[in-house]
Amino acid sequence: MSAFSVANDLTLTRLISQAQRRVISLSPAVSNAVAEALVACLERLGSEAVSITLDVDAEVYRLGYGDRKALALLYDATRKHGKPLTRHPGIRVGLLIVDDAMMIYAPTPLLIEAGQREPFAPNAVSLGPPPSSVIRELGLGESAVKDQTVGLDIASAGTIQHVSNDLERNPPQKFDIARTVRIFNAHFEFAEFEMVGTSISRKTVPIPSKLMGFAGDEKTKNLLKASFQVVESSDNLSGKHLEHDKALIAKMFLKSLPGYGNVILRARKAEFEKEVEKLRSAVTAFGVEIKEKLQTAMDRNREALREALLPSLLKNPPEEWTMSDRSKPDNQRLSQLLDDELCRAFGRADRLVGKMNVKLVFKGVTYESLKDQRFTEIAKKAFPSLKTLLDEYNAAEGQPE
Repeated sequence: MSAFSVANDLTLTRLISQAQRRVISLSPAVSNAVAEALVACLERLGSEAVSITLDVDAEVYRLGYGDRKALALLYDATRKHGKPLTRHPGIRVGLLIVDDAMMIYAPTPLLIEAGQREPFAPNAVSLGPPPSSVIRELGLGESAVKDQTVGLDIASAGTIQHVSNDLERNPPQKFDIARTVRIFNAHFEFAEFEMVGTSISRKTVPIPSKLMGFAGDEKTKNLLKASFQVVESSDNLSGKHLEHDKALIAKMFLKSLPGYGNVILRARKAEFEKEVEKLRSAVTAFGVEIKEKLQTAMDRNREALREALLPSLLKNPPEEWTMSDRSKPDNQRLSQLLDDELCRAFGRADRLVGKMNVKLVFKGVTYESLKDQRFTEIAKKAFPSLKTLLDEYNAAEGQPE
């Protein structure tokens, strides 16, 4: 017999049916055919001669490692014969020992692969008697379970029911390999590119309504309105140079699809990400550089606003700062109330700097969009040099029934 062989339903069930003394099966899951062969072997050889270990997790059935009905079949059969069905979470290798022959194989996840297409495409190695280390870690050596490393958990009724309920809520796809599955690879994808927190010149301090109308000089009136600028737009702390760089990067790499968003050619994605990372580093450096200067500018403007508001406020303080008998606090207390109000409104520079960030999120283009006439027309205008917007190919070629 060749050492390299094929493990599929036909070869596995044939080996199991030939067993004379023992069968040990370890795998993520099994098909209905293999489960039926194991049950028949259990009936023929008895519970002490047959050992079955599975992953017992809903995900293995969604991946297509086996049939969900096979799990219930094996659980009922092992319980009937007083032999526990054991489990090993996360197992992804197949092992079958029949009498003194051992096969190690790679189970096929049908969600990813359609199965063997070539008459001899090996996915297994057939060996002679299993090594003593394998026997020992299966719990079949002299020390029995003391040396066992796999299949230590028993698949309880609760575990089986949990898997069943999970598969009812989120059942596996029908792995119909007679159906050709089309896979597509778009030449572009959506990119959400945003820089936040750096536009210091556009940041304003919300002025409490009770302080509105107390501005004295014309400059303060122009700035005040319903808010007060943290720094003036001409200030070297404004962050305008970062806005310029961000806009230039977007112009160089991104294309706008009106009504849909910005997209980038996947061929230029790596280059784009490098430029974005440079911008991100520049934003971090900017925050470190301006933190102290920004606090000084904020304190200066806060003090300017305080000085502009205080004279009018001392003459006629807000109603909520006066007592119910119409008496008002002295000037020192009113000045302190104004200070506290403006400190809360302006906050601290480190809070503003801490919010500076560059965000970049990529999102794939759906197949439905690439088949939508309006979307494709807009995309072709954006990328006139592209001969096609996507590549299509088969994930699994059709198999004759």
